Amino acid sequence: MEESAELIFIPWPVMGHVQIVEFANLIIHRQNTISSGKRKLSVTVLLMKLPEYVDTVSGSFLDNLTNDGSPRVKFFHLPPTEAAPEWSSRTRGYFINNLVLSQRSNVADFIRSSDAVSVVVDMLCTSMIDVAEELKLPSYVFFTSPASFLGAMLHFQVLHDEENRDVSGLKNSGADLQIPSLKNPFPAEALPLVLVEKELWLERFLHYARDYRRAKGIIINTFADLESFALDSFLQDSAYGRAIVPPIYPVGPILNRTPSTDSRSSEIIQWLDGQPPRSVVLVCFGSQGSLHADQVKELAHGLERSGHRFLWALRRQSPDDKRAVFPSEYISHAEVLPDGFLDRTSGIGKVVGWVPQLDVLSHESMGGFVSHCGWNSVLESVWCGVPIATWPLHAEQQMNAFQVARDLGLGAEIALNYHERCEDHGEMVKGLEVERGIRELMDGESKARKRIKNMSEKSRLCVMEGGSSYIQLARLITNFLGTS
Repeated sequence: MEESAELIFIPWPVMGHVQIVEFANLIIHRQNTISSGKRKLSVTVLLMKLPEYVDTVSGSFLDNLTNDGSPRVKFFHLPPTEAAPEWSSRTRGYFINNLVLSQRSNVADFIRSSDAVSVVVDMLCTSMIDVAEELKLPSYVFFTSPASFLGAMLHFQVLHDEENRDVSGLKNSGADLQIPSLKNPFPAEALPLVLVEKELWLERFLHYARDYRRAKGIIINTFADLESFALDSFLQDSAYGRAIVPPIYPVGPILNRTPSTDSRSSEIIQWLDGQPPRSVVLVCFGSQGSLHADQVKELAHGLERSGHRFLWALRRQSPDDKRAVFPSEYISHAEVLPDGFLDRTSGIGKVVGWVPQLDVLSHESMGGFVSHCGWNSVLESVWCGVPIATWPLHAEQQMNAFQVARDLGLGAEIALNYHERCEDHGEMVKGLEVERGIRELMDGESKARKRIKNMSEKSRLCVMEGGSSYIQLARLITNFLGTS
């Protein structure tokens, strides 16, 4: 009789982390190529849903996940927990972290009733490692950011725990920093707030970094050719302090291939069908990204002056007193754009509230991508061979932007040191800078365009039989089966 070895997956409940669902499907698809005797893996993904008033995008995606697909990938919606008023007092991450913490007892109850052999937790759900340890199960971390940022987190944890450094002061040091996972010195003023904002670092990200070292392995959505320098840094004994770094499994790129059910998709693709090849700039800051009204106008001025065709996904920023709430749709884009902008650009541009990003980047009309440099967006752009103009907003995106533009040379810089609420953490990006960045991005003979085309080919080869990510996934599946 066939024996089942069940894996429990615990994702961070926002769209930028849904690749863990794609990873579950990939494991089941690939295990058939590995000799495992009578044992077969199955995956149960435990889902936590954010309240509608915080995030409608992620909630609708989770609602569409059903158990009707692969019989070996199941979804279980954890019982909802009542959000405390205090959770909404700060940031989205703070709200979601508290939601995750409130679900620990429900997760423990589910695992006790399962045949679990291992638990795979999102990089921001490491509090669940405690639950797994109590139940004597090994834990793996699914890291949705790049290997370079994992290295930065572990490096900063060493500075804090082993060298007794106050890392919150580094951002204002004025120095360039040598981080083991980055090829070039990193400008201190561009350090992401998650590493140097004292409360955010001490309350959350320092604990995440410590927890990564407790895992049996760290699965990263990246691939060897893209981040060879960062991945090699984990093999250097002295790079990350005295504490152990678990085995690293670069198994990407894992892309969100869930078909779009949004009725707007066909209209957007139809518009792209009418544009010349490699002529359109996509401007998109992800499901969590937005700009304040004055910055939107500067971006519009830069786009218009560049003269290039564009598809712009424009979302409304949540009010200052509701920072835990995700961006929303504008009732009318005209209310925030410069007077006459939509009329003047009607022949070359289209402004929407949402785009099916992978479908858009795959379209032959795409010539460039103005991006927040969320890692999923970077991987999609690399896969499709579309060069990137960097405009980071939050999380680790400043570091991603640096790696894309300077370490890898896969695009142009519009900004490196920017925060979505720039009145608090930086200066506004002027229209002239936007125009310059887009013109550089759309240069058909640029080195960046040639580099990303080459990297696109490597991204596709690495997941084929014999490729680096293919081999790493086989190694990981063998280890999963060995624990059952």
